[in-house]
Amino acid sequence: MSDSIERVLFLPSPRLTAWVKSFATPEALASWFPDRIEGEFAIGGIFVLIWGEHRCEARLVEYVEGEVFSYQWHPGENCRLADHPEAELTTVRFTLQDHEAGTRVEMVESGFDNIPAERRANALRENTEGWTSELAKLERAYMK
Repeated sequence: MSDSIERVLFLPSPRLTAWVKSFATPEALASWFPDRIEGEFAIGGIFVLIWGEHRCEARLVEYVEGEVFSYQWHPGENCRLADHPEAELTTVRFTLQDHEAGTRVEMVESGFDNIPAERRANALRENTEGWTSELAKLERAYMK
């Protein structure tokens, strides 16, 4: 079993434009990822990713304008930060790089080995499927 989910995609937009459109603010992230975001969108801040009735808490851990956006959360149904020990969080990290006429976006969610075995396989399966769906929405946002 893998400890991480890794995806790479290419957006037909300059890196800083892709950053502003898709990662720089809660509204930008919510344009493709959750339906909306509430909370503190600052390093160390807790924000909530909301899909319909499903709410997941996350902590922003890295934000380098135009380059890196990273947060930690508990994957799965029980995704409030207090639902499981801090050591069981996974880290989602988006890295943007210039690439030919656009932007290379790398997404890595790591830390699945920290999740107890009884939850690990399901969390990895659900998030593998979830990232396929969510990143497809990001790509579609650039086809308009």
